[in-house]
Amino acid sequence: MPRTTLQPQELFSSRPWGFSQVAVSPPGRIVNIAGQVAWDRNHEVTAVGREAQLRQALQHVFIALDAVGGTPDDIQILRLYLPDFESGPEADLIGRVLVETFGTKNPPPSSWIGVQALAQPEYLVEVEAMAVVQEEAHSAGR
Repeated sequence: MPRTTLQPQELFSSRPWGFSQVAVSPPGRIVNIAGQVAWDRNHEVTAVGREAQLRQALQHVFIALDAVGGTPDDIQILRLYLPDFESGPEADLIGRVLVETFGTKNPPPSSWIGVQALAQPEYLVEVEAMAVVQEEAHSAGR
């Protein structure tokens, strides 16, 4: 279900970085999407670099959402796992990709978590998501 986002005045304005502080959704089906990486259906990583892998992982999240009748607007939160994450320029890169993907008006909340490693050394980012999808979307035969 499309999210409604809030920006409490007491918190920093996060929308210029491509995420909101709070998302609220009406009742619906809760959809949890496993961490997505840049591994394609042939078990290959073809995206080179953190930015390209982030874009590919987000596309995989969108494919998973589509499989249950959802859209990117249904995402209530994203979690990005980033091995060897360097704050500063890499945060700017991630923010730019999220702004290009979700805009600054109503983006989902997100957490950017630096981790020691992911499942394979060639993975540079993993994205998991939680969405709320309308019940009717599922019963439409998807």
